[in-house]
Amino acid sequence: MTSQALYNRWRSQTFDDLLGQEHITGTLRNQIRAGRIGHAYLFTGVRGTGKTSTARILAKAVNCVGDTDDPPCNVCHICQSITTGRSLDLIEIDGASNRGIDEIRELRERVGFVPQEARYKVYVIDEVHMLTREAFNGLLKTLEEPPQHVIFVLCTTEAYRLPETILSRCQRFDFRRATVPVIVRKLERICASEGIEATPEALDYLARRGAGSFRDAESLLDQVAAYAGEPIDLAFVQRVLGAASADAVTQLIAAMMHGDAALGLSLVNAAMDQGADPRQFLGEILDQLRAMLLLRVGSQEPLEALAPTTVATLTDLLHEEGFSAALLVKAIRIFQTAGQELRNAVRLQLPLELALVEVVVERGEAEPGPVEPPRRAVEPPSPAPREARPRSQGAPSSEPPRPVAEAGQAEPEPDRASAPAQGAAPQLTLDWVRGKWRQVVGKVTNHNPSVGGLVKDAYPLRVANGVVTIGCGKPFQRDTLAEAKRSSLVEQVMAEVLGVPCRIECVVAPPDALLAPPGEGQPPDEHLFSEADRKEQRAQELRSHPAVKALEQRGGQVTKIELSEDEE
Repeated sequence: MTSQALYNRWRSQTFDDLLGQEHITGTLRNQIRAGRIGHAYLFTGVRGTGKTSTARILAKAVNCVGDTDDPPCNVCHICQSITTGRSLDLIEIDGASNRGIDEIRELRERVGFVPQEARYKVYVIDEVHMLTREAFNGLLKTLEEPPQHVIFVLCTTEAYRLPETILSRCQRFDFRRATVPVIVRKLERICASEGIEATPEALDYLARRGAGSFRDAESLLDQVAAYAGEPIDLAFVQRVLGAASADAVTQLIAAMMHGDAALGLSLVNAAMDQGADPRQFLGEILDQLRAMLLLRVGSQEPLEALAPTTVATLTDLLHEEGFSAALLVKAIRIFQTAGQELRNAVRLQLPLELALVEVVVERGEAEPGPVEPPRRAVEPPSPAPREARPRSQGAPSSEPPRPVAEAGQAEPEPDRASAPAQGAAPQLTLDWVRGKWRQVVGKVTNHNPSVGGLVKDAYPLRVANGVVTIGCGKPFQRDTLAEAKRSSLVEQVMAEVLGVPCRIECVVAPPDALLAPPGEGQPPDEHLFSEADRKEQRAQELRSHPAVKALEQRGGQVTKIELSEDEE
């Protein structure tokens, strides 16, 4: 006893049967009625949307001899022979297994023969993107100027892989992904004719699992219908297909985003024990994470992969703390990687467990907290200075006020020194940048000597809106220093030294425009430096000394730097 798959028995036979592709069927019908049939068509779109079925319907329509104004009639002998696969004038070629130049040469020799009984010979090349470059070149001339009795239909899921020369010689039709309501309508029609009892929730789930493909949804229905001992409901479908419930997946995501790794791991193992397929389970996790990300950023993208009740639950979860867009992006990437690791996993649930724990760890590291500078700004002044700040011990009252804090405020830490400011908000000034420039040069040189050489021969010219303009003597120096990798290093070091994020802009300035620090030959603006800054600057100079560099090249290592009292 032979049987036929549901998707084959229910393959579309007329243009009216092609659901969701009205923009294509309308155009083809008008062409056939007007007698303006193209010599080459390209049908492209995701799998299971009706590309091959449309090619067969087109072959029947252009050759139909029945008494109808809307071919094909599916009654005449031409339509019947094409429907049953007996026609010699419909030639279907699998591009994946006939992809070489020899097969295309044979095709070119055969296109010259007239049709057996029909008006046109229709060549349907499926998966045409699999042809080799030589095969495409061999097909090109025939595709451009075929005999009057030949029509080519090229079908592919990856049109971008076709050469432009082939694309330019075809009429292109893009098949849309089927929507869930349209697929449900097709499944309901099949169930009514095949005597299959299924609840609307079950058919809705099968349509969503089809992901826009009629064939995939019909194959899943065929698989579920094989268990004909009981009516088909949602729980039965999920049990047969090895899928976890949407609620279980939502609970897993909630536990993961709340940092409860133990609960999340127990939910993963419970789903595996109940027969859930790890790959399908992972796909459902990604579907819900994607939906949460789209909801978080306010996207209007339709979430047809999920039921409305699931979308409503995820929307409520987003109001809770911890569901940031950044964390959702990280979670999606982590589970995407887990999907790749599933292929070679010895224990299939292990990649899922590792991904879950990794997201929990990421959440802990990204836990929102008060930003450091504002927190210091509102703290009351310390009753006694820290030991790490000897500058404040015994400081004479006649000393000029430090530019980094007003009277009565706690003195900032030496490594977080900021520019002169009113209140606690750091502000960049040209004097502040110039006073710190030698320290910037030293640290940049330690990171990258070549960049340090470029910075050493440049000097800050002006500061405006957080941008430090650096003057360079030559265009080459400006262009080299302005490259993203080098400028990023300089900006990073300047942020560390100045305590204020900033960007740099490199310009060419004549030598006389590169102003020297105030009082050239003297220490630059000593009042701008804390004692720790001066020590760090002197230490950087010692580390950059040629004698120290020579020792390091011979394997030596600087472990400690002590400054004499005179140097301090």
